[in-house]
Amino acid sequence: MPAETTNQQSILDLAEAMRNLDGDAELLQEIVEIFMETAELQIQSLTDAIRDGNVQKVAIEAHAMKGGASNLCAGEFVVAALALELHAKSGSLDGAWELLETLVATLKDLRDVIGFINWAELAQG
Repeated sequence: MPAETTNQQSILDLAEAMRNLDGDAELLQEIVEIFMETAELQIQSLTDAIRDGNVQKVAIEAHAMKGGASNLCAGEFVVAALALELHAKSGSLDGAWELLETLVATLKDLRDVIGFINWAELAQG
């Protein structure tokens, strides 16, 4: 498997996501769109919570983002969200800004990969 394909698969395992949805590309596209819209709001919520020192809110938002990314089979995003969630659950936000930066970077990578999906072709199988 080419390195680029392997890297893209670690960002978004499209084949696995399609299997999980019984090949329903239209549903996957809707889920992706909702996730991306929601993720932007959650990033802002995380930013506010870290700034305010609210470890519980950080843990809750990171957990929710992890769940949404799991539904998409977005592995790198899941890992980044889990790291932030566990860090917050430890009771400390020291280093949380760096973890948030990683989460934002993985969201950008995910957005980039999603931008290359040909939804019409995917729907045709």
